[in-house]
Amino acid sequence: MYNKKKFLENLKNRDKAVTITIGNQKGGVGKTTNGTMICYTLAKMGVKTLVIDLDPQANATKALLLTKSNHSDEIFTVNKTIMAGVQDDDLTDLPVNIMPDLDLLPSYSDFKGFTKFLYRHTQTDYEVDHYLEHLIKPLKSNYDVIFIDIPPFSIETTNNAAILSDYVLISLQTQERSMTGAEDFLKTLSNVIEKYNLDTDILGIIEVLQKKQGSVDKYIMDQALKEFGKENIFETVIPQMERLKRFDVNGIEEIDFFDKQVIGLYYNLTEEFLKRLHHYLYE
Repeated sequence: MYNKKKFLENLKNRDKAVTITIGNQKGGVGKTTNGTMICYTLAKMGVKTLVIDLDPQANATKALLLTKSNHSDEIFTVNKTIMAGVQDDDLTDLPVNIMPDLDLLPSYSDFKGFTKFLYRHTQTDYEVDHYLEHLIKPLKSNYDVIFIDIPPFSIETTNNAAILSDYVLISLQTQERSMTGAEDFLKTLSNVIEKYNLDTDILGIIEVLQKKQGSVDKYIMDQALKEFGKENIFETVIPQMERLKRFDVNGIEEIDFFDKQVIGLYYNLTEEFLKRLHHYLYE
């Protein structure tokens, strides 16, 4: 039976972090927002969390660095990106502390060169797909949970993330292209899981409304139920919220009622995330 306090204690006493990739083959479907907000909430719960930004658009990096500025008067600049760490063959000096219990491996536009770098420094498909494994592995003992944010349309990055991950989350915005992107993402995952006989499981699908009470939204949600099954879809649905967009511009804040409304919604989502994680780990 799920007991939150006991589960969090067990999570903190593990030898290595539970690692989760969040993705969709369609961009702009809320995956980065959902990932950063869950990680922020986990950190507020005292769960030592690391966000690994593998997207050259670096949206998670931008949002979290802005969040850092909200928690400190320190003027901070990133001196080393994850691509520089990959080139140095060492990521251990990269984590940037955002706030208590929340760290970031920052990305930048230079990560666009990751695929080209891979093929220059590997000789087999196995080496391509497992390249990040030895770089991330030393970090796993330092955290309770690691979230990996990946870009759409990058099979090499997706494969590397899947191999590193215990679980996968899918962000599904209620639009047709997002549904197709989720299906394509699952196919890519299934291929790499089967190819290397991985134990990676799908933790669930988070639905993000494009328009409250829209007919298309209802249609896509019904299609998702048929395609993925009710048990695989989070009960907590993320509606369109202007304040959530502001967090991308100003960082995550908890100043007024609207901030706290968003934080409360993601607290509910994170509670459900923890219950699902408990189910897979212990039931």
